[in-house]
Amino acid sequence: MDNSLEIAEQIKGKILELPEAKEYLRLKNIIENDEEIKSLQEKIISLRKDKKTKEAKELTDKLNSMPIIINFEAVRDQLADTLKVISNILK
Repeated sequence: MDNSLEIAEQIKGKILELPEAKEYLRLKNIIENDEEIKSLQEKIISLRKDKKTKEAKELTDKLNSMPIIINFEAVRDQLADTLKVISNILK
């Protein structure tokens, strides 16, 4: 394998070991398999297609106020910040 590909794989492995990456993936999996969240997302999409923006916004607000979503977004932001730092180091 090309040396740069080996290094990239090593970096990927180290990133996946970060606590924020592990938590992000854990929460993402929970969200993707949560029936209530799936149902809300489907309703929001349907309401937007039907141009029912007020109802869609209300459901979006409900979705975004769920603790799992709040935690996921916080961890996602934290991971994004970490990845920016790593990216800047690698430049």
